Amino acid sequence: MQKLAGFLKLIRAVNLLIIALSLSLFYYLILLPVHRNILQTTLVPFGNKEFVLFVLSVVLLAAGGNVINDYFDFEADKEFKPGRPLAQGLMSLDAAMYLHMFLVFAGIGLGFYLGWNNGNFHLGYLYVVTALLLYVYSAFLKKIPLAGNIVVAGLSAFVFVLLIIFEADYLRLIHASHLFESTPYAFAVILEQMKFYAGFAFATSLARELVKDIEDHEGDAAYKVDTFAVQYGDTAAKWLSIGIMAALVSGLGYYMLNFYRSGAIKDMLYLAFVVVLPVIVTMVMTAIARQPKDYARISNMLKLIMLLGILSIPAFYLFQQTSA
Repeated sequence: MQKLAGFLKLIRAVNLLIIALSLSLFYYLILLPVHRNILQTTLVPFGNKEFVLFVLSVVLLAAGGNVINDYFDFEADKEFKPGRPLAQGLMSLDAAMYLHMFLVFAGIGLGFYLGWNNGNFHLGYLYVVTALLLYVYSAFLKKIPLAGNIVVAGLSAFVFVLLIIFEADYLRLIHASHLFESTPYAFAVILEQMKFYAGFAFATSLARELVKDIEDHEGDAAYKVDTFAVQYGDTAAKWLSIGIMAALVSGLGYYMLNFYRSGAIKDMLYLAFVVVLPVIVTMVMTAIARQPKDYARISNMLKLIMLLGILSIPAFYLFQQTSA
């Protein structure tokens, strides 16, 4: 039982569930309704089985990235995070590397299968690039101020982008058949939604990565991991994180204004009280934080905000259905 718990902690199962939930909600409550209501067709890029495989492919890559991250952090974790699975000895380093390879190659294999099944085998190379980025991040980029943070935030946003790449390739094929003249408009609607959720994921992830760097400052400095917090100090990292959250609030404010102008008051209120208000609270928490435990709470708060943002998908869908 302890080893199972350690395995789930190693792959960061909660984060993987958020990824799976995000993709599922976007696909079933945004993408499919666009196909039904705008294209007026039940034709979709993935059947239910293929979509499960798509989500699994992304989750496998993310899990592999989490394992290799702990692999490279082993020495630092033994001293500063002894509760991590590898530091506890729940799995050997060799076993962790084999697990990483299995997860990554399984994810890449599914990616090539899905690309082939979608009529574009080359889409699988996106998985190869993603896997390489996750490895290079853990081995090198996390030691460069901001570089590693931006890569992780970018990959958080990329889960939505990858789904849209499959969708765009599919829409290109059906548009070429001249059966669906509204495909450009349908894709524009989906692309706008993707920008919102990918941008939200990027901003919250980047702010959280900076907060985690402050939390891990002592261990990173001891093992010469030159993060932004180590290079420029906790205060600079703190205010950069607050600045990113302020930019997020500003961006959400733009959408709230659009919701207000279009009469989508429920959507506006959801963003205002369920997403923006917690972000503002987190900004205040960050400004007054002093101890590593304070930053751990802020990191968890930002993860909750990510989830609340994703839950806007079913909320907006429900509001739309009840107002129709």
